[in-house]
Amino acid sequence: MALIIFRDATLIDGKGGDPLSPATIVVEDGVIREITVGKFKMAIPADAMTVNCYGKTLLPGLIDAHIHVGLFDGDENEQPRQNHPSMLIIKALKVMEDTLYQGFTTCRDAGGVDAGFREAQKLGLIKGPQLKVSGRPLSMTGGHGDCRLSTDRRNPYDEILGCSVICDGVSEVRKAAREELRRGADHIKIMAGGGCSSPTDEPDACQYSLEELEAIAYEANSAGKYALAHCYSNRSIQNCVKAGIKSIEHGNFMDRETAKLLHDADCWYVPTLTTYEVMTRKGEEFGIPDYFLRKMKMVYETAIEAVTNAYHEGVVIGSGSDVIGPAQPYKAMELELKARVLGPMGAIVSATRVNSAILCMDDKVGTIEPGKLADLIVVDGDPLNEISLLQDRSRICVIMQGGTFIKNTIN
Repeated sequence: MALIIFRDATLIDGKGGDPLSPATIVVEDGVIREITVGKFKMAIPADAMTVNCYGKTLLPGLIDAHIHVGLFDGDENEQPRQNHPSMLIIKALKVMEDTLYQGFTTCRDAGGVDAGFREAQKLGLIKGPQLKVSGRPLSMTGGHGDCRLSTDRRNPYDEILGCSVICDGVSEVRKAAREELRRGADHIKIMAGGGCSSPTDEPDACQYSLEELEAIAYEANSAGKYALAHCYSNRSIQNCVKAGIKSIEHGNFMDRETAKLLHDADCWYVPTLTTYEVMTRKGEEFGIPDYFLRKMKMVYETAIEAVTNAYHEGVVIGSGSDVIGPAQPYKAMELELKARVLGPMGAIVSATRVNSAILCMDDKVGTIEPGKLADLIVVDGDPLNEISLLQDRSRICVIMQGGTFIKNTIN
């Protein structure tokens, strides 16, 4: 493969340092080979492709650590009833492609799609971000992943995209975790507290016992992987930390004391601000059920405060959007919202270097440096002064994934 040389770029490398300009980035065989700041001295081969960035900003491909490829309709509890199984797959593939065109070259699916999506993307059979997958989330009876109404006596769905495994007691949860690991999950997702989309619980509910959580975390850790947990309340977060769960998702009610526990236990925290922001503003327009919208507004009120508490306690803060249904195109809003606490550079680092560590891919992606995959974007403008520009697809001039141009409007 011929060399691809990006010239005259303003480089934000994802490590948190000041932008570098003028920068030259050399890509060969899908890998970043060389970075030069100032005058570029290398002789350019005749067959090399040169992309003149004219001072535009080049930064790592974005990473979203909490997406749901398989949740594409407004009411996720009705979604399976409204689609044939084949239609579920087709719609999920469209979400993957759209996510890539938002500038996200790598993502962690936090419950729903199986390892086949990950492998199909690796083989080039489908277009989308590189994926890490949870498979089916684990939920207790009546928990956040139990989509039955109180009037249902049995699950109205078979085993389909997005459904949870309902399991109770140490033996059942242990077996369920082992089964998802057997099926190729990169991590185990646990519904450790109440949620907004589930019809029969409240967000501040604490779900699963400490013993059940410990059994799940043990199985994940024994396989060289980890567990991530959906939870909002301080008690549920504290139980997860005690149980050895590595990644805490949402955490909207988290206080300073609980944040300190996360820091001391070296846990990751992945707030998901976008879903609350978008659903609160557009939920009625999207047709979100009343019970769902009521709870979204409830957890929205303390979301920024929780991130602030984590920031002041030195917690490692990742970046996830958690958008579903019609909100799927808003993933990049997460950086603007995170910047309210972390600042623009902190938000970018959270969605690049930090997230690459959360996905256990920091040896491959997340920063612009020699030896990393050439996953990068070029944007028209300065995201440090205008972080919202990352939401404007017309200003994302280049999207490159593994050295392959997904989009290039410069040349």
